Amino acid sequence: MTLRIIVIIAAGAALAACESMPTQPPPPPPAINVYSCATPTGMTEPEGKPLVPVGDYTQKEVALFITALDQWGTRGWLKVARAREHADKCAESESADDEETE
Repeated sequence: MTLRIIVIIAAGAALAACESMPTQPPPPPPAINVYSCATPTGMTEPEGKPLVPVGDYTQKEVALFITALDQWGTRGWLKVARAREHADKCAESESADDEETE
């Protein structure tokens, strides 16, 4: 039993002695540019969908629904395009800021 304890202590000492210090300090972490260009809330607020005709509906009501649905979809795609333009302008202004600081 005493021999086991001596072997365990010797192994622990040998492992502790193997720990070495690095010859050179580690390189600094890379510079990370974080862009925080939040899209204005007006660009991302959802709009209510057009109401689907229910029950006995006429062809006129169906046509009005399809027209309203088309307009709703078009406004959605315009919002997406404006949000993309905003993000592109933001990224361009951030990259211009980065070039000025270099």
